[in-house]
Amino acid sequence: MTRISDLAQRYFLGVLVAAFLVGAVFGLVVLGWNVWPVQYTGGNATVADLDTAGVRIYLTMAAEAYAATGDAAAARERVNALVGAGRSQTQVLSELQALARERTSAGDTQGAQRLQTLAIAVTGTAPSAVPTPGTAPATGPRASAGFPASLFRACGMIILVLVLLAGVLLLVYFLQSRTSGAAEEEGREKESEEEGPVLVPTAVSPATASQPAAPRPPAPTPAPPAVSEAGALGPFVATYNLGDIDFDMSFGIESATGDFLGECGLGMAETIGGGDVQRVTAFEVWLFDKTDIRTVSVVLASAHAHADAALRTKLASRGEIVLAQPGASFVVKTSSLKLEGKILDMAYGSGDVPAQSYFTTFSVELVPVPLLPGQK
Repeated sequence: MTRISDLAQRYFLGVLVAAFLVGAVFGLVVLGWNVWPVQYTGGNATVADLDTAGVRIYLTMAAEAYAATGDAAAARERVNALVGAGRSQTQVLSELQALARERTSAGDTQGAQRLQTLAIAVTGTAPSAVPTPGTAPATGPRASAGFPASLFRACGMIILVLVLLAGVLLLVYFLQSRTSGAAEEEGREKESEEEGPVLVPTAVSPATASQPAAPRPPAPTPAPPAVSEAGALGPFVATYNLGDIDFDMSFGIESATGDFLGECGLGMAETIGGGDVQRVTAFEVWLFDKTDIRTVSVVLASAHAHADAALRTKLASRGEIVLAQPGASFVVKTSSLKLEGKILDMAYGSGDVPAQSYFTTFSVELVPVPLLPGQK
């Protein structure tokens, strides 16, 4: 039984698919085709079941057939077929005469003549008995040749019950195995919690046992942010790459004790050319001092902007103009701060604008230095 439950757990999806296929085949072949087959009950409707509109159409067709063939016996048989289901022969003949009168009133003399001829043929030789339509073959449950249907049905029911019982047993074993496995795992967890951690004694020498344990040294406290001998804070590195939108990178300046002193940064001063990408031809390095009322700037211009008189005039309002070159240094001062800068890396781009007119990369190092009283 354990083997069966293990197999059921391992191949649970396969068992479900197999059970579905077996049930579908059993239900279609055994139950649908042999035990409870579909029974068709066609052939019971007759001409006598027609309503009034159907009777009129039928009489018109019978009159046309009699006019074409001249077979009076067939015509009487067709008309007498309407008798039954609450309709007498007199009512059929009255309907035939009324239909003839309507055709006459409508101007269809030929149609009226055919209907009157049919009425004469029917009433001229009245049938001794009302003919009835042919009897439809009796239909009933189909029995297998040489095998009683009741026995076949009983066998099918027994097989169905056995299949359902096997499925229920398989499901019960699967649920029991899962429940027992979960209970065992929970029991093991409880036992491990009750037992607690196992302490392994360690061998201690007498000398060691008699001596008190040495106190652990206190953890070193983190040192405050380092400041250089000259009192410099930082350094900060600002880097620009072509494609940066509205580039402006700023850094906060704080003392060693965390006091806010000001801010510095690098931003775009002027662009050149059009298009979706901003092409910077000059940068602005700025310094803000909280003790000063103004922000001081230095413009780092490209070779084209530095040589163009119109651009120099436009950029002069921002501050001192310095030609941008790799390794070039510059200084920005306020009343209590000095910003020492250096161009670390730069590269020009090319295209539909003048040569050396815009940067593709630009990187500067900014070192704020607090000024002592009396320094300028």
